[in-house]
Amino acid sequence: MALVAAVIVVLTLVAMTTGRTPAVLALICALVAAGLLGIATPAELFAGLSNAGVITVAAMLVIAKGVLHTGVVSRVTYRLLDGVRSAGQALRRLIPPVGFVSALINTTPIVAMLIPAAAELQQRSGVPARGVLLPIAHATTLAGSATLIGTSSNLLIAALAEPAGVHLSMFSFVPIAVPVALVGWVVLLVTAPLMLRGEAPAETPDLSWRAEIPLAAGANAVGRTAAALGIHTTAEYALLGIRRQGQRIDGDAVLETDDIMLYRATEAGVRMLWGSPRFHQSPQPLYLVAVATNEEHKTVRDLEEDVDEVGEGTAIVVIAAQTDERLSRAPARPGGLCLVTAASVRTLDRHPLVALWQKATDKAPQTGKTWIALAILVAVIVSGSFGLAPIEIAAVAGAAMMVLTGVLTPHSAVRALNWNILAIIAGSIGLGTIVVRSGLGDHISSAIIALSGSNTALVVLVLALGTTCVTNIVTNAAAAAILTPVVLTIAASTGLDPALLLILVGTCISFTFLNPFSHQSNLMVMRPGGYTTATFVRFGIPLTVASLAAAFGVGWLLLT
Repeated sequence: MALVAAVIVVLTLVAMTTGRTPAVLALICALVAAGLLGIATPAELFAGLSNAGVITVAAMLVIAKGVLHTGVVSRVTYRLLDGVRSAGQALRRLIPPVGFVSALINTTPIVAMLIPAAAELQQRSGVPARGVLLPIAHATTLAGSATLIGTSSNLLIAALAEPAGVHLSMFSFVPIAVPVALVGWVVLLVTAPLMLRGEAPAETPDLSWRAEIPLAAGANAVGRTAAALGIHTTAEYALLGIRRQGQRIDGDAVLETDDIMLYRATEAGVRMLWGSPRFHQSPQPLYLVAVATNEEHKTVRDLEEDVDEVGEGTAIVVIAAQTDERLSRAPARPGGLCLVTAASVRTLDRHPLVALWQKATDKAPQTGKTWIALAILVAVIVSGSFGLAPIEIAAVAGAAMMVLTGVLTPHSAVRALNWNILAIIAGSIGLGTIVVRSGLGDHISSAIIALSGSNTALVVLVLALGTTCVTNIVTNAAAAAILTPVVLTIAASTGLDPALLLILVGTCISFTFLNPFSHQSNLMVMRPGGYTTATFVRFGIPLTVASLAAAFGVGWLLLT
């Protein structure tokens, strides 16, 4: 049976690695095959659907979205990047604080927030995004392995180890993960300026859009100047001036509530401005609208005035249009494009002046809920760290509070759940079950013990190298699910501390530096940074070697 299980596992991993078959489909086929062959019961194979680790990951995705929805990460990032003139300087400023945050919430949304920040830095200061994005992605991955909630693989390892009597708490991973992360950060700071050199591409953007963005009450731009906030001029937009109480004033003035910021911009520039937390806009998405009218004397502002005819209670607000004139004077020509907000898409569907529409960007950040979101995150961390509640209960309660306090709407909370990731994690648990129930795990453990001769240093070396190889071939969830039972068997046979061995494996699972397809953050930065697979391999080799050496050294010291 172990041989059959080995064939199923190998074929599944090959399918997941090549990418020709969706990972979820490959895992489902493996579980069905194992069930039909009697390797494990259906309840055992599909136990991942109710696994505490999967539940915690789902809840933490909601909490992470709530924190990011307030724009606090964006505000801190843009402030850190103010005045940056080189990629090395940007990395020195970003890596420590971003790494700290990555240990508390899922790294994927953090990287998603940093991509537009790096693009704006490139436009404003000429610092190429190529030199920033990949090192930051790797830095967040390293830091995420330092806590139980920093990465899904740690949660999965803890959930699989708990039935065996091995308890891993919030900061159990710190003794190995933090020294390794610090070593990795130093390597990134040294190698990135040397290996990721490049120049920002010279572009002549088409500033054909006029944007008029009001400053709402409570906007953190009030009392400061646009230049000080970094919302004055970039390659994607340029401030024309400010309209205050109907009068045009200079763009260098100190901003006040109800000021209207006047910009020339590209379409991407308008979306970038809308996504900035500086303006405290209403929590509504931005829509790209094509005008449908042949009536004379209609302007784009008539999109707002004709809302009453639609019978909806929520008005449309025009933010920008492709025009050289003020929006109140810009003619509403058939086929003309506008960027508008509307809380209900029914308003757009039934509006007489709207021909077609599509969603352009997500809701504007809501800065007013920042402290509520941060308080919920801290409460979850404290509860899980001091044993006030099981981590899955604390995380689910935190996710619920994000909705109850109005940080997120129920719809936004549901959208925060990445069902593909959750299904892969749940399916990977079933793959681990196949390894255990078939006896394949015992064979792998015996081979590792025989290879190392029960020597502690060799056990640590083999586990670190093996984990690094596996995690660069398949997903980190699959690596965690397969290796956790193997490590528990090795610990029982050698007498080594199972918790420390699991922490070592959990740390090495984050070494996804060689394959762009081994971690979602790698794929996210690949196109914006202009990286290739060869770039990942070349840049990842020194980081992998240094991280492995650090993990081996710290792990050996702690286990002897």
